[in-house]
Amino acid sequence: MKCANWKDGGKICPSEGKFACNACKLVAYCGRDCQREHWTEHKKQCKSSLRNENWTPAWDLEQRTPQWASERAAFNMHNPFGEGKHLWGNTPAMDVLRLHDNEGQGHDKHLSILFAASGDLRNVIKTVQNYDGDLHITMAINDKDSDIMIRNAILLLLVLASLDEESEKIDIEGLAEAMMHVWYSAMLTKDTLSLLQSKVKPLISKVCQKISSKTSGLYLGQLWHFKSKCSLRLTLREKDWIRALTFLEVPKDLTAEKAREMRHAIVLAPERKDYRERWYFKDASPSMRIAKQRFREDGLLLPFGYPRVGFDYPNPTIFQAAHNWPLDDQANPLGSWPIGEVRSTPCQASEDVYGRLYFYLRNVLSAFIRKVAAGKIYFELTDNDAKELRNLRHEKYDRIEASNISDMCWLGTPETLGSLAPLLKPPQVNPHATLITVYLNAVMEMSKMDEVKGNQMTDYVEDVQPYLKERVQIPRLLRNPQGAEVIRLWDARALVMDATEYFRKYMEKLDFPQIAQWLGVAMKEENTIGDPWPTALKLAAGEPGAVEEFGAVLASTYTGVERYVEWKRVR
Repeated sequence: MKCANWKDGGKICPSEGKFACNACKLVAYCGRDCQREHWTEHKKQCKSSLRNENWTPAWDLEQRTPQWASERAAFNMHNPFGEGKHLWGNTPAMDVLRLHDNEGQGHDKHLSILFAASGDLRNVIKTVQNYDGDLHITMAINDKDSDIMIRNAILLLLVLASLDEESEKIDIEGLAEAMMHVWYSAMLTKDTLSLLQSKVKPLISKVCQKISSKTSGLYLGQLWHFKSKCSLRLTLREKDWIRALTFLEVPKDLTAEKAREMRHAIVLAPERKDYRERWYFKDASPSMRIAKQRFREDGLLLPFGYPRVGFDYPNPTIFQAAHNWPLDDQANPLGSWPIGEVRSTPCQASEDVYGRLYFYLRNVLSAFIRKVAAGKIYFELTDNDAKELRNLRHEKYDRIEASNISDMCWLGTPETLGSLAPLLKPPQVNPHATLITVYLNAVMEMSKMDEVKGNQMTDYVEDVQPYLKERVQIPRLLRNPQGAEVIRLWDARALVMDATEYFRKYMEKLDFPQIAQWLGVAMKEENTIGDPWPTALKLAAGEPGAVEEFGAVLASTYTGVERYVEWKRVR
């Protein structure tokens, strides 16, 4: 970890940070001299009011109705604000093969995977990282958002084209870091932008040269072969091939300052202050609030104390227009990766949650790149709707990952299974072939019915208190019925409710057995790939580490009741 003694336009200490600031534990220094020299700068964060143990949101101090409660989305912490593009995942990344519980750890034969509603690349990364055989990976986007597909293609092409260099010239960790910033950082360095333009732009440009403006609605596919023995086929409408070039150039007239202003208009919007402070009040520690505030301010996925020097170019894969920031104000890279894995990643500055994520991702992406360099993987990307995937040339798959299109607000369970189950290999070909669906809203939808019937937040207070007893301040709890303490209890209720029972009611309401019988599938009695409840608490109140686990999940963008269901064909 780098020494935190740096100043924009001034000195940058080149040494390693060996000990953390005792107060905030957000930065590390190489020695006392650097810490003293940097104190004038660091005290702005270290002594910030947000780091005060007794910090209280403004609406509570002023005893007024918070913004969300005065809007239609009363008590809805997820009320969206901003463009709302889903460029980052909203469930923890998973290995969709999980060989040791299915085909066997030694399995090295060809396997085919369909990411039918892929969103970003996180599940692809985790899967490839753990497999040594040949893979055929197909990705499709169910909402026809070509921006997401183009970004995925750019990230993969960046890796594949860079690996065509002579092996001794390839800096794996440097390439992993470039990939990370293109994926998550609002601003890029000149070197990273140049890498996109030298490695990816020529590949896209050659395709665009073939396109006639008169046929922009037609689909065009391009197959690239690389020295790593991997290949990638990308199919887009001709007009989207032309658009793909714009993802590699900063929009004209979009300065760094203008890009920051556009982003701040969403992520630091004055009218959303009550929302942000609600989220901050749930954070596991005062220092976590400071870390999250800094990410809102600069949008750079870096350890807290690392220099921001050189990140002067708006990320063109995110800033696709010169007038808006495309994500909503709660979008967070932390929402794409397993909480426990990120928390356990070593970091000298122990409270630096984005520092942990930075080191975690650098390791994960480096492992992915090494597997790509050594393996034989065929990537196929298409922007077909999930309902149209039967038209894919590769017809049967060992795994199909459908994200949460099975939620009632999207395709729903019958439509998802009806569209995708026929693409799954039958049991006589591969008895481990699995279709994975995710339900983000099911439990909360059923719980709302209970709330209407009279089961209110007070039913959960007793279960929540053992986890929050050291943080809850009773006078504040009693003072304001819409105060921060009450709202935190409300937000925590999902972590202790009987999610299994609510999901049983959901399955009963939708008649899962009847749907399965109609479509020739069966819901697995036990998942063999993903944790059925990936974000739920694993430790009971009173167990060592339970309070810390509770705090980490409560501070996340997860609800704690996300449910993974696995299906297999029976005919």
